[in-house]
Amino acid sequence: RGDASSRQFANRSPAEESRDDASGGGSKGGGWRAPDRIFVSVGDGNIISGVWKGLRDLHALGWIDRIPKLMGVQSEGSAACYNAWRAGVDEITPIDVHTIADSISVSLPRDGRRAVRAIRETNGAFITVSDEEILAAMRELARGAAVFAEPAGATSYAGVRAALRDKIIAPDETIVVIVTGNGLKDVASALKAVNGLLRETNKRMWLIDPRLDEVKKVIEGKKLDV
Repeated sequence: RGDASSRQFANRSPAEESRDDASGGGSKGGGWRAPDRIFVSVGDGNIISGVWKGLRDLHALGWIDRIPKLMGVQSEGSAACYNAWRAGVDEITPIDVHTIADSISVSLPRDGRRAVRAIRETNGAFITVSDEEILAAMRELARGAAVFAEPAGATSYAGVRAALRDKIIAPDETIVVIVTGNGLKDVASALKAVNGLLRETNKRMWLIDPRLDEVKKVIEGKKLDV
């Protein structure tokens, strides 16, 4: 849901979704329930334009009764699609990029036009977030959903946080967040995210060898403060 107090994380497998549908706990009447909004990190624009195409196909087949609003999320330092959307134009102007989210760091998005069109035709919006907001989203995804996301993957969730802050999302809306990239792609940024938490809480990070006995020593010695 849209309100922060009732926010829940869903990390479900296709098998779990199928069991729900078979038992009546999923969609009703044999159809699929479309969310109100889908948040997607945007770099080149391939994913969000592909999601838009898939949604249109599902709608044409009658499997969903409406197309959700697509919410494109870009880093403030790599926001070529956002700039075009905000200016009300189709032309994507190249920019100088600088962001921690390497996988969506794009000067001239290859599918930028389609990405902007997807947002406009679904009555969605583009949102930009800072690198610090992305790092904070990485920490919250890890703690709340056990999802280890790279910066680009966590950018979509950072957009949800920003939308909540700016009251773009209504409290009764259903939200889907697509998290695309694993944190192992960018361990250096994961360490930055952890270090940010340590600074905020005045806690210490212990660096140990990757062995279970080393973990046991730290836990038994109560040296690990989490």
